[in-house]
Amino acid sequence: MGSTVGTYYQTALNEGILRAEENVGSFRAQMVNSLCGKILRIDPNTGDGVASNPFYNPSQPRASQSRVWALGFRNPFRMTLQPNTGQSAAANGDPGTLLVGDVGWNTWEDLHIVHQAGLNCGWPLYEGLEAGSYYGTNVRNPDEPGRPTFESLCQPPTFATDDPNPANRRLRHARPALSWEHRNPVARIPSFNGGVPTTLALGMAGAPTGTSFKGNASVGGAYYSGNQFPTSYRNTYFFADYGANWIKNAVLRYEGDRWVQEVRDFAPAGFAQGIVDLEYNPLNGSLFCVNINSGEVMQISHGGNQAPVAKAAADVTSGTSPLRVQFSSAGSTDPEGGALTYEWTFGDGTASTEANPVHTFSAAGPKGFTVTQTVKDNGNLADSRTLVISVNSTAPSVRITAPADGALYPLDRESEYALRASATDRGGARLRYEWQVTLRHNNHAHREPVITEAAPTVLLSPVGCDGETYHYLITCRVTNEGGLVAVDSVKLYPNCASGSIAVRNVNAVPQADAVRVSWENPAASFEEVLVVAKENQGFQDKPVGTAYTANADFNGNGTGIEGGKVVYRGTGTGVTVTNLGVAKTYFFRVYARVGDAWNGGVEVNATPLFQPGKCYQLTVRHSGKSLTASPTGNAVQNDFKGAAGQLWRLVEVEAGYYQILATHNGKALEVADGALERGAAVRLGEYTGGNHQKWKLVKNTEGYYQL
Repeated sequence: MGSTVGTYYQTALNEGILRAEENVGSFRAQMVNSLCGKILRIDPNTGDGVASNPFYNPSQPRASQSRVWALGFRNPFRMTLQPNTGQSAAANGDPGTLLVGDVGWNTWEDLHIVHQAGLNCGWPLYEGLEAGSYYGTNVRNPDEPGRPTFESLCQPPTFATDDPNPANRRLRHARPALSWEHRNPVARIPSFNGGVPTTLALGMAGAPTGTSFKGNASVGGAYYSGNQFPTSYRNTYFFADYGANWIKNAVLRYEGDRWVQEVRDFAPAGFAQGIVDLEYNPLNGSLFCVNINSGEVMQISHGGNQAPVAKAAADVTSGTSPLRVQFSSAGSTDPEGGALTYEWTFGDGTASTEANPVHTFSAAGPKGFTVTQTVKDNGNLADSRTLVISVNSTAPSVRITAPADGALYPLDRESEYALRASATDRGGARLRYEWQVTLRHNNHAHREPVITEAAPTVLLSPVGCDGETYHYLITCRVTNEGGLVAVDSVKLYPNCASGSIAVRNVNAVPQADAVRVSWENPAASFEEVLVVAKENQGFQDKPVGTAYTANADFNGNGTGIEGGKVVYRGTGTGVTVTNLGVAKTYFFRVYARVGDAWNGGVEVNATPLFQPGKCYQLTVRHSGKSLTASPTGNAVQNDFKGAAGQLWRLVEVEAGYYQILATHNGKALEVADGALERGAAVRLGEYTGGNHQKWKLVKNTEGYYQL
């Protein structure tokens, strides 16, 4: 929310990267005169905005607002233009429909369909289909007259949200067409009920066909208009998730209040190794998938003619010049058994179409040649392999000597490691070093920058042994002047018996409008504990530095971290976090520090209890109407008007069970006559303590309660 500890906001201000007004953190995505969190539409010749853009200023065509097409994105990592949409004339202001994969924060991933100018996709006020933890923080927009709050400029939608003036569309949240959760298999679309925004999970009555799923990094995808796949895939959208590594297919068609009509499984979770891009190849009707972790580009074909599989080999890969090499295509196959054609390029300007060519490489000194073999079938589908042939050079060797593979790093402090390797090259060539440290955390990786020193020193944070999976992967890659490479790697694991600085036995006990968080301090020496709290979702990263303000009042001045707040710092063993809302789940992460190094923290969550003296409105999800006590004593649903018969008190009468009392007459909600059968009436009656007057609130994964 601006001036956040551990960020480079001051450097950005000093160097003119940010205006002072833009020092509002993630809320820059909501400012039309900031490029952050936007989709831009520009003149490719000048870089200026296009005159038909929604916020175009003819006197300042280069201004940020003149270039903005849509706003409110966190990380629109990939987008594709849906074919046969839009108009070619820029003056018409209709470039077409964009299908946008917006990477979420802690809970939801989004697919946005940007079909109009000026749409506000909500971040950071909204994540997924509903308001997030930034909503209600009352941060003000310094670019707007009167400095209104950001949430006042992005209201929840109603069924009829369109405005003929594109510049006004930013005033309503344009909800994603589809969102899916990180932790639970819940995938939802937006819906409305009587003008009230609601959601529908896949597979529910009235929802699109499909099975709910989970993932944690929306990649976006490709619109398929080919005919190699079955006709049911034609003119549909393929999209992927980097974390879960699946590919799914969606039928998109705007009908009523929704875009998504069906979601189908295509490639299962774990199919690939870090999908970062999907592309449609119009030349052969296949899909291409880019895997960043394996360094592969995969071609995906469906039935019919399948691509061949190339195999390339050489009898020698290094030697002195002139070097005669016999290449082989043995093992290259076509799934249908058809004939194959071959093309070899040798990296020296020459080529061959033989299956098993012989080629001589010459060079005055050490040199590497990249040889590419391309195999094609009679349907013109292709596959390729590469080899490196090194002349006047032999392959180097490398072995990491420190740290040892399988070593355990301590959890009571930040650890310094000297990285050392024994690397040799028989030709005496100079070697280029590339070290990289990667922290593997659950199903994803945090890669540090590559270090090109031969013997660097690195610091490892004390993370692990908190119920989640961690290890460090340290890789050393050496390359000689001939282009030959050797690689070695070691893994380091957390030492759970090392006297961790992690707190223990963390508990969160709900109270009325509050939660009591308690813990046991680390057995090892530590300097302080930091507790952060956040609504609806957990934390991903660690604190940075020590400049934090703590306030146990959730509405107080605690320093912001990941959309939450610091509610405690010190050496005690508990804190009661107050001013929390009911019917909301709060996540609490308890970190410990030694020196400047924070551990990964331990996380718990709890839902505060209802205040016995407060009145509540009970709203049914499907209609948006409120539980109402009728004059006859029955409980019915009706439009909420603030009447006494629509206000209820919830009083806990035994562990987890409540009596629900109408405020106008003090009578309790009960099942008529204590009936056990389905369809029994619910009415009001004098409270007698019977079990038919006790209600348990069971929260589902979408934040609603079952009574």
